[in-house]
Amino acid sequence: MIILLFGRPGTGKYTIGSLVAQATGFRLIHNHAVVDLVTALFSFGSAPFIELRERLWLMLVDAAIEAGEDVILTFAPEATVTDGFLPALASRGGLHLIELRCSRDALEQRITNDSRKKFGKLQSVELYRELDGAGVFDTPVMPEAELVIDTGQMSAEEAADIIAKRLSEISDRATSTKRRF
Repeated sequence: MIILLFGRPGTGKYTIGSLVAQATGFRLIHNHAVVDLVTALFSFGSAPFIELRERLWLMLVDAAIEAGEDVILTFAPEATVTDGFLPALASRGGLHLIELRCSRDALEQRITNDSRKKFGKLQSVELYRELDGAGVFDTPVMPEAELVIDTGQMSAEEAADIIAKRLSEISDRATSTKRRF
């Protein structure tokens, strides 16, 4: 099973994804682990960066699937992601989309959090506003998520618990379906 845990910067993808991985045994592919690796070689947004980042995301997911592991991929939709990435990810099968949201005020407060430094994440409210105003976070257009969580309305632990329960339900349905055939 592939879980694409997505949302804008500051919605809690890494924090919640880590908690869900601990609760479920899913493997976590953190967006910034890949981004940080690729930016060691290429500038963010450059053609080689875009191509290598997407190839690595897919290779990591493929490796997890081949090893029989379920995986959570944290993902921030933004303009440097190609239109082909989501269909390529979906072609692996078993893709489930979970969206994290929060109010603009909560998001802007979180962006300045010191914990974001260790992953080289966006920390400037001014830059976030500039990018948002330019439409950077409007593409790729995301398909409708099967679960949307407002992380401004609950703790990370509560959000992770909701997601873990949903994943258990999905897994139970898949197992039940397999038994019928």
